[in-house]
Amino acid sequence: MAAIRSFKISFKRKKIYKFGFIVLLAATHFSGFGQNRKLDSLRNRIRIEKNDTVKVALLGDLGFRLRFINEAESWQQQKKIDSIAKTTGNEYFVARSYYLTACIEMNKSPAKAISIFEKAIKIFSKFPHNRKAIITTGGAYINLGLLHHNNNDYETAIYYYLKAENIYRNNDPKNKEIVIIYNNLSITYGALNKYDEALNYSKKALDWARRAKDKEYLINALCSHGMNLVNAKRSGDTGIVFLDSAKHLADISHNISILYSTDFFKAMYYYNNKRYRKAIDYYSACLEFAKKNNSAIDVGNNFINIAANEAELKLPLQAAAHLDSSAKYIDYRVASVSKQMYFENYGEVYKQLGKFAKAMECKDTVGKIKDDLYQADNIKQLEFRQARYNYEKQQNEISQLEDDKQIQQLLIKHKSTLNYVFFATAITIFIISLLTYRNYKQKQRLHQQRILELETEKQLEATEAVLKGEEQERTRIAKDLHDGLGGMLSGIKYSFATMKENLVMTPDSQQAFDRSIDMLDSSIKEMRRVAHNMMPEALVRFGLDIALRDFCNDINQSGALKVKYQSIGLDGIVLEETTSITLYRIVQELINNTMKHAKAKTAIVQITISNGRLFVTVEDDGIGFDTQILKINKGIGWINIQNRVEFLKGKLEITSKEGEGTSVLIELKS
Repeated sequence: MAAIRSFKISFKRKKIYKFGFIVLLAATHFSGFGQNRKLDSLRNRIRIEKNDTVKVALLGDLGFRLRFINEAESWQQQKKIDSIAKTTGNEYFVARSYYLTACIEMNKSPAKAISIFEKAIKIFSKFPHNRKAIITTGGAYINLGLLHHNNNDYETAIYYYLKAENIYRNNDPKNKEIVIIYNNLSITYGALNKYDEALNYSKKALDWARRAKDKEYLINALCSHGMNLVNAKRSGDTGIVFLDSAKHLADISHNISILYSTDFFKAMYYYNNKRYRKAIDYYSACLEFAKKNNSAIDVGNNFINIAANEAELKLPLQAAAHLDSSAKYIDYRVASVSKQMYFENYGEVYKQLGKFAKAMECKDTVGKIKDDLYQADNIKQLEFRQARYNYEKQQNEISQLEDDKQIQQLLIKHKSTLNYVFFATAITIFIISLLTYRNYKQKQRLHQQRILELETEKQLEATEAVLKGEEQERTRIAKDLHDGLGGMLSGIKYSFATMKENLVMTPDSQQAFDRSIDMLDSSIKEMRRVAHNMMPEALVRFGLDIALRDFCNDINQSGALKVKYQSIGLDGIVLEETTSITLYRIVQELINNTMKHAKAKTAIVQITISNGRLFVTVEDDGIGFDTQILKINKGIGWINIQNRVEFLKGKLEITSKEGEGTSVLIELKS
């Protein structure tokens, strides 16, 4: 069974619109040409076919091809497969029904589609010698990879693509699905900025398409490889050669999406090489193409791209005119990448025109848009995970209800027949015994669980007592330092100042005396700094958000590390004092570790409240480390962090690789 094909490209470059598109083809044996004729042929074969296995395969093929053309008719084919599966009781047909259902649901409900694909795979695994079941499983893995890719879960997408590749290479090495897998792997690695891997797989796709002598696959492979070369800035203008080849073949076969794409990638290439007038020519061609095909969003984005090149050519008035034109096609009332590029380019225009205040306003607007997009992306991922959880929970409940209903029907049937009274009684006794034993085991598990909960409760109480005692001691010491030692030192300073007025000293003695007063001032400042660190006044008076912001500002002013602080959803939120103090100590310890060990230049501290959950993220761009070290050798600082997170009943996740920085995520109920 063939899989949905993805051909997706994205570019990230300052002042140039982030471009992306997806070309979806129904199956590897579906060329797109003579489509209606092929559909009519399938319908005729289905009408006369008697063999259930062959008929189910034809229904699946027809439903798969119709899912974007006529969804209602596609669902009709799924219902026919489902009917045959129920009539015959054949699990393989059930899996085929699941597979077609998941393919239809992919664009509307990704989370639901993932769960249904997994059901299909589970049933197909019961047929290890059925070649069609094995190949269809490979198609399911490709589609699972595509669904995770579209939700920015690139690592999982790669995992599924590689599983699909293994299936096809071992069972059908000449299957055209392999080129889909290579193209998708190329796209996914490109999204991760791993251009060596991206080029490796786009080259494999190109080699495969050439060997197979398949024109449509060759067009896509040439375009994909040329795009990767442009994006990775490799091999000079070699990328243009591949793009020209793709465009030549696309022109012959009237593949309009590739014709548009090749011009766009050429424009990107000339922009990257600072040949801005050449880039404008190709973006203008893309603009005319978009207008011809009534694609408003592409019209607007190409106006932005043309403006970006004009800004590079120091033509601010022309750039401004094209940016204004883009506003007629793109809704800038909502946050989007287009809106971000619009204000970035207008910022450059204002800068060139000497309107620096306007330029700064644009810069501030860009910052806010980035924050909005980042938050929207987080919300999208949370909603995706929640949707999948809700669907799986619903399916489990339905399955349980169906099981209960079957048991009731079975009991009624046995009780209604006199000849089976004894058998029904035996079954009833057996069920009662089983339930009694189950109830006994359940009580044992509950009892054991209660014991564990009490032990955990005691550990948490002990941890709470230690943490509270620690904070009380910190507060007491801070107060003693500030009120006691601080007062004494201030008194000594005052006495010295009075003494100085009544003494006659030599110049040397005067210099020594002034030096002593300066040292005393430094001691008072250091004592106050230590007292402030032990219990920040801002934390007690204004809460966690202000205290963390002050802490990060202090680090920035020290010059030891550049820390960016972000808070989302904390406006009007008042956290418990114990929670605020504990989180402050955790962030303080993590930033101190970064300054001590990470050799980082910048760090990010972010605290977010969303849907009743509180997330704290601390990231740095330091040297990173192997996280397995924490399992072997735990330092006191890391143990303190873990204890505090456990005390808050939160989750702690650390991600780090040598040379790639460190990210720590803490999640708990708000």
